[in-house]
Amino acid sequence: LVKSFKKSSVPGVLITQFVDNIPNGCSTPDFERKPVSLTLQEGKDAIFRAVVKGVPTPEVKWARAQGAMDDPAKYEIFFNNATNEFILQINKLTVGDSDLYRCFAVNEYGEASCSVGLRIIQGRTHQHCLKKKLQDSRKMLRKRAPTPKPKPLDKEAVWQLLLHADKRDYEKICLKYGIVDFRGMLRRLQELRKDTEIIMLLECIHHYKKQHIRVMYKNPLFCFLAPGHRSTSQCYLFLLKKALPFSAETSAHRHGKFLSVFLPSAATSCSWITGIALCFLSIAFASPVAAIPVRFEKPLRDMRCPEEEDVVFECILRTPCFDPVWLHKTHLLEASEKHQISFTPDGLTHKLVIKNVAPSDNGMYTLDTGLCSSNAWLIVEGIGSFYGKDALPAAAGVGADHFPFGGDDLMGSRHGRDAALSRVQGYIGGLGGDGFSSEAPRCHLNKHLINVRVQKGEPAELSCTVSKHDVVGTWFKDGLKLTSMEGVCFEKEGLVHKLIINKVEDIHAGKYRFEGGDIKTEASIFVEGESIPTPMTSVPTVAKAGETVKIKIPFEGRLPVRATWLKDKMELMDDARVRVDKTETFTMLSISNSERKDCGDYKVRLKNDSGILDINLKLVVIDKPQPPTGPIKIVESSASDITIQWNPPKDDGGKPVQSYIIERQQVGKSEWVTLGETPKSCTTFTTNKVEQDMSYYFRVRAVNAEGASDALESGEVKAVSKASPGAPDPPEIVSASRDTITISWKTPRKTGSSRIVGYIVQKRKKGTTTWLPVNNVPIADKKLKVTNLKKGLQYEFRVAAVNAAGVGDASEPSQPVYARDSTKSPGRVQDLKVSSSNSTSVTLTWKRPDAKDGSDVKGYEVEIRSSNNLNWTKCNTLPIEATTYTVKGLLAKERYFLRVRALNDSGPGEGTELEAVMESAAPVVPPRFQIDDTVKSFLLIKAGNTIRVNIPFEASPDPVVTWLKDGLPLPDRATINTKDDTTQLLIGAAEFTDTGTYTVELQNGLGKRETFSFQVQVTDIPQSPGPIQLRENVPNTVTVTWEPSASEKWESNLYYTVLKRESQKGVWRVVGDLIYTNKFTFTKLIPGRDYYFRVVAKNNLGTSGPSETVQPWRIKKQKGKTKYKGVNQNQPPRFLVPLKPHVVTTGSECRMSCAVGGHPPPKVRWYKNSKDLSNDPSYFCTNDFGVCSLVVLGVTKQDEGEYVVEATNELGRAFSKAFLTIKGNNL
Repeated sequence: LVKSFKKSSVPGVLITQFVDNIPNGCSTPDFERKPVSLTLQEGKDAIFRAVVKGVPTPEVKWARAQGAMDDPAKYEIFFNNATNEFILQINKLTVGDSDLYRCFAVNEYGEASCSVGLRIIQGRTHQHCLKKKLQDSRKMLRKRAPTPKPKPLDKEAVWQLLLHADKRDYEKICLKYGIVDFRGMLRRLQELRKDTEIIMLLECIHHYKKQHIRVMYKNPLFCFLAPGHRSTSQCYLFLLKKALPFSAETSAHRHGKFLSVFLPSAATSCSWITGIALCFLSIAFASPVAAIPVRFEKPLRDMRCPEEEDVVFECILRTPCFDPVWLHKTHLLEASEKHQISFTPDGLTHKLVIKNVAPSDNGMYTLDTGLCSSNAWLIVEGIGSFYGKDALPAAAGVGADHFPFGGDDLMGSRHGRDAALSRVQGYIGGLGGDGFSSEAPRCHLNKHLINVRVQKGEPAELSCTVSKHDVVGTWFKDGLKLTSMEGVCFEKEGLVHKLIINKVEDIHAGKYRFEGGDIKTEASIFVEGESIPTPMTSVPTVAKAGETVKIKIPFEGRLPVRATWLKDKMELMDDARVRVDKTETFTMLSISNSERKDCGDYKVRLKNDSGILDINLKLVVIDKPQPPTGPIKIVESSASDITIQWNPPKDDGGKPVQSYIIERQQVGKSEWVTLGETPKSCTTFTTNKVEQDMSYYFRVRAVNAEGASDALESGEVKAVSKASPGAPDPPEIVSASRDTITISWKTPRKTGSSRIVGYIVQKRKKGTTTWLPVNNVPIADKKLKVTNLKKGLQYEFRVAAVNAAGVGDASEPSQPVYARDSTKSPGRVQDLKVSSSNSTSVTLTWKRPDAKDGSDVKGYEVEIRSSNNLNWTKCNTLPIEATTYTVKGLLAKERYFLRVRALNDSGPGEGTELEAVMESAAPVVPPRFQIDDTVKSFLLIKAGNTIRVNIPFEASPDPVVTWLKDGLPLPDRATINTKDDTTQLLIGAAEFTDTGTYTVELQNGLGKRETFSFQVQVTDIPQSPGPIQLRENVPNTVTVTWEPSASEKWESNLYYTVLKRESQKGVWRVVGDLIYTNKFTFTKLIPGRDYYFRVVAKNNLGTSGPSETVQPWRIKKQKGKTKYKGVNQNQPPRFLVPLKPHVVTTGSECRMSCAVGGHPPPKVRWYKNSKDLSNDPSYFCTNDFGVCSLVVLGVTKQDEGEYVVEATNELGRAFSKAFLTIKGNNL
């Protein structure tokens, strides 16, 4: 009979399978619900319930470990049909019923068994008798009776009373008998309960198997199974029914679950010893069976792992353990390079790491703590021969509780005799005894094979270590047995088996396996070098814009090879233009319609089992250059010639710029005239082909080998006489005395048509209008000392620039200044202090000097020096008018001295100093935007409303914030405000020109840059369409046409809606919507009725006012019954109204209509790009009395193309064509 063990879905259930193969539709027994251990009072009834399953239906039997169950009145066994439960009922429990009960479910294919415990608590009869005596004694007491003499206290009776009393009565009993040490009383009761339970256990110890052992020599050794007990449990040896505690002579040594017992010499006086049993007692064992806790907080779990990778088994205990045992199948695992065993200092978390797993590592792994164990399977993926159905080990379940020597349950498989013997046979052998195997210990691997990577031509070695010397090993390569192989030899040194390759070649790469007896281990040899995929070519690629680029990289190497294409460190993915193809011999990148942006460095990464190879490629796409960089500057303009200047293009198209072509167009004419070319090094051009007082436009094109770029155009330039310079800024007063005043000025912003040769200075007394020249000849310097002034008078000065065209406009007057000696220097500033500071700046504030010292203060200057420098440095170049100043660019944690001095005409006054210590530098935070739901990527703004956009960010130090619109600086109307980590864009009244893409850029001093872009569309409620006209182009139809709304100039998403009503006071109804043209044909007219039409323009903001017809439209009702006759009978088909081109947006409805005539009535057929649309469900065709329509619902980009309508009859055919254009919806 072949027995194997299976996993149950219920923990604690042992399933034994009797046969190898079970027929389809049949199964071994199993428990759907197993019985539960009970703890009951004496005299109660115990009921155990079990629900089993299996095909055929199993037979259920009950048994107990001690004694028989022959009394039918005591033990009732029956089946409940309503609940499908097998029930064991034990009536009127006594102390003798405390035992271990087992339930068996058996059919012809197997057996399932489980164990439950029953513990009986003695009744409280003695306690009730004592209580009754106490109550009776109280009744007999009289109030004035003398206190009787205390009787001697029976301590044993009191302890028995406490032992059987309810916990709620402890306090009352202690008060009565004078027990004051309440905690000591509880400890004493615990010891008494232990002794009681030990006695109960000794009474039922005979259910352990007794063993007859022949004594062959002194101090014989016995090995016993010690199920479920720790090494700290108390152990007794029973010899001839006498309990001998272990001593120095009687000792036991634990080996996992087994105990080696050495008998004392006094116990071996007889040649045969009978009645030996071991009893392991601990508080956990003496507790009720139902109270035994589950020992694993997190048991081992099954693992799947690819070959050559690492796997980790981990479990967590509820109670600490510092001496666990790890097993693989039945082999003991020890810490090594292959198996790394560890546990946490608290002894709760245990971990096993298996390095470089191989197929030989398949199987079940067990953690045994001495009290409990947990099992899990390791499945090494990729080796099909080691697996059964569903990729699990063949003929075995997966899980800890399903093997006879595993699981977390203490009361299930662990207490069965077969399970115990199976565990013993898994650990030891050859110790003798009736219940033990006499076979020799099995061989196991002490060291597994390990994967080896070796360069081609170098030596390699595989080795493993076994536990027995007599193992005969066999080596396999890729599943084939190795007997002899060139360059390969086999060696055995003691327990070590080796495979040695003197010089590795490509043929030696593969998977090797060593087998010897029951052991097996595998590893692979990887040959590096030529096995790495090697490209056969790496040539830079040059292509012209618009061409299809194909870069093919052939390679060689061990398959499979994975190829990845990267550009700018980003992997290229397939899209509309880019496609990556791969075969076993090459990989190819294809780019259709190549552009300049495709230029750059590409990388091909080839990877296989032997390594990785990167190939760097360069793609150059050449094209015409971009236009020169503008704007075009007018260097000089006169009546006879004009000089312009430009900058080279930003992108030369991949080919150097050869020259520039300059053209001119006279304002009012359409013809461009080529003026000439300049070499690439010259970006200025002067032409004399101009006429005085005429205006011109100029444009410049850059030329390379691929052609000319688009043109850069200038604004309007007028050929006029040379211009004089503009007015400078008002001159500034440098110093003054009793008869001299020194002034200075700056160059004017407009220098005219030629360079400035000097300046003319004029003066006047304040209050007069006459300007007098100071110098008659222009001076080149921009500073002048004016002399011969009258003391005490107040003067003003102005300056005019001079160039070849003459004297330019004079400046505004300077500030009036007295010609007198300077007053005394100003006094000290007051209340100088630091108002705010950070790691790089400090802000100072102060007050003006006293009135007597500071009445003529003209400004202030701020100076600074560091703590290790005695020289003062000015912070401002011009006098400060305000009484606050911020000094920037300071160093963190540095000490600085600052001083402020007041200024007047006589110079700076005495300074006021203070000391400032800078804060430590804030941590550097790269700039990044804090984008949330409040920041929108698209804004729809009504014209005239305010555009206000807040963009939050974070950065340290403060970054430089730059705003752009469509890549250019913002218009002057836009205001930017940045503070408190938020930058704001503000435009007071939005205009249509404000529509575009706005970009905000953050950049810190380290070069880190971050950008964010959003779209702004400025629109408004559309204006009303123009007047409506009605025409009858086709009989019994009306075509409504109207003038377009003025809003079409700025609104890209404008469309029209046509409404009609049938009386002057009727309800308006929509007959046409989403119309992007200015015409609509209405066909459902009823003769004799009046029709009014209305057209409105719509966009995303709303609807315009209506444009309505004034007079109604009516088709006269014909008298009598008329029969419709086609126009021009017996005529070939012709189109009365041809198809018109349509432009619609994605997702809208498109209706294309035409009118056709002819007799007999022609048949109409529609085509798109020469494809017949008659049977296409995406299109709806109608023909109402010659008015033919094609309706496209929900147009997409694929609907774009040329549409043709064909009309045919017996006399001929006619065609009409139109193009449908689809534009994307920007909203």
